[in-house]
Amino acid sequence: MKEKLIIVTGNSLKFEELSLELSKLFLCEQGVLPDYFEIQGTPEEIINHKLKAAYSYFKEPVLVDDTSLHFEELGGFPGPYIKDFIKHLPVYKMGVKFAGTRVKVSCWLGYYDGVKEVIVNGTINGSVEMPEDIDVGPKEFDLFVKIDGTDKVMLHLTTEEKNEYSHRGYAIKNLIKELQK
Repeated sequence: MKEKLIIVTGNSLKFEELSLELSKLFLCEQGVLPDYFEIQGTPEEIINHKLKAAYSYFKEPVLVDDTSLHFEELGGFPGPYIKDFIKHLPVYKMGVKFAGTRVKVSCWLGYYDGVKEVIVNGTINGSVEMPEDIDVGPKEFDLFVKIDGTDKVMLHLTTEEKNEYSHRGYAIKNLIKELQK
C-alpha cells in the first residue's frame, strides 16, 4: 500500500504537475498551510523553514516547493523573492518589460516524513517571450518562459511536457532518485 503524501500548495496547477509523477509512489493529497509567512533568506533556508512548518502542521509526510526566478538582466534578481516582486510588477508587465532577455528558473522541493528529509532542486535556463495569444489574465510566470531546447513558452506545455522539461520536472526526477536510494 502506498504511503500518503501531502503536497503543500494552494496552486492546483503545481499540485497537478507534482502529483502526476509522485502518485506512482504515494497517495497524493493537496494541503494548504494556513497563515504561513515565508521567511527571507537563501532558497535552502526558505525551503527548510517551509518544510518544518508544513510537517509541524500536518504531522504526516509532506512535500513543499519553492520557485526562484532569476533575470540575467537584473543580476539574478529577484530569485526566491519572486512572490514579492510580482506584487509590484504583475506577471504580464514583467513579461513585456523583460521580453528578449535570459532567465534561470529553479524549483526547490522538500520532503519530510518525520524521519527522512530530502531537499532537491531542478533548474532550467530560457528566454522571456510574450506570445501573441497571451492576455493579462494568467498569474504564473510560466506564461513567458521559453525553456532552452523547446519551441513554446511553458504556459503552452502540457503537464506531461512540463514534467519532462521544466524546473519542477527536473526537481521531481531528482526527488524520486533520492527517495529510491
